Amino acid sequence: MVLFFVLIATRSFALPNDTTKQIKLPKHYFSKTVYIDYYAPEKRTLDTANAISRKLKSYKISQFTIGYNVPIVTKDFYNKDSTRISNIHFLLCGSYSKVDLNFEGISTHHFTNLCVGFRSIYNNGKKSIFFVEVSPFVTADRGYRTTRTYRLSTTVLYDLAANDNLSFRFGFSRSYLFGNLFNLPYLGIRIGRLDRVYFSAQFPRSVSLNVPLGSFVRGSIYAKPQGGFYTFGNGDSLQLGLTNEHQRMYFGRSEYLTGIRFDVFPSKHFTFYLSGGLTSLNSIEFFPANRNPNVFNSYKNYYAENIDPAVFLNLGLVYRFGKTKSIYNNLQMYDALDLNNQLDPGDNNVNIGNGNIPFGKPKHPRLKTEEVMDLLDGQAME
Repeated sequence: MVLFFVLIATRSFALPNDTTKQIKLPKHYFSKTVYIDYYAPEKRTLDTANAISRKLKSYKISQFTIGYNVPIVTKDFYNKDSTRISNIHFLLCGSYSKVDLNFEGISTHHFTNLCVGFRSIYNNGKKSIFFVEVSPFVTADRGYRTTRTYRLSTTVLYDLAANDNLSFRFGFSRSYLFGNLFNLPYLGIRIGRLDRVYFSAQFPRSVSLNVPLGSFVRGSIYAKPQGGFYTFGNGDSLQLGLTNEHQRMYFGRSEYLTGIRFDVFPSKHFTFYLSGGLTSLNSIEFFPANRNPNVFNSYKNYYAENIDPAVFLNLGLVYRFGKTKSIYNNLQMYDALDLNNQLDPGDNNVNIGNGNIPFGKPKHPRLKTEEVMDLLDGQAME
């Protein structure tokens, strides 16, 4: 009888401390991510020499974006001695953006862009990473039922890590980022490690110089394009083109932002960024909506105006959820995460930053038992 109670007591006290059974090992290298981004420049007066511009009077926009990317499948491939040599990742991504377009001479328009996309990233474990994203999206001018329009943006990339401090990217991008439909080559170079000081030039996305500022802040000087292509409900009867084209048109905007940005990391699950600078090379265009080009041609406008530079403000919040496999000092995975962070779905060119890439050397870390377990490879535990 005594032996029976001893066995029961031993089992009762042993189970809670059996950490190998309690801890759920992470399946993915990418965390579940949700981000919020807000952008707004100053109001500007349009050219009074043009009749259409005189009716529009002034130009002001603001853009709010909420997006996400979620890992769905992660698969590691091993060689005979169980050393990891490659992995493939499938992620679901999407975004919703709202652009408020305010011309002083006509009613305010509220454009929406809803995107649900899919991306795949393959890392061969040596020097190569392949990235594919397909992002269908729907745009509309809220309040005008006939303006719902379906479009598709696509990016295909090859990333070559020549060494720890140098990588190249080559590929193709189908995008509306410049206020029209463009099929563009993607060319990129990075000099320096992603967890230290580095310079990155990624055409057509961005150019930046990135510098860690202590243990919790990263600063950057950058330049990047921003824009969009929307279906415009012409309730104000702008007299453009033929009479039967007045009810529905396309509107495109493009600009180039040059600014300074600070990314702050209060914790590994939450970051925020503050950015400001000058928006220049601004332009707006109107296009006839009933003259669709084929899939390789840009649209032809019947109104365009270049707009004066202005000061802008950009703010963002990034939330990352769940445990992930350790990537500390795995430079190939740093590149894979950088691809996932820089290329946003929905064609808004929102950069959420590399808050999930470790930088600097840890200072005497005090790891808990579950944190140590996270560093162990799940496959090895099985």
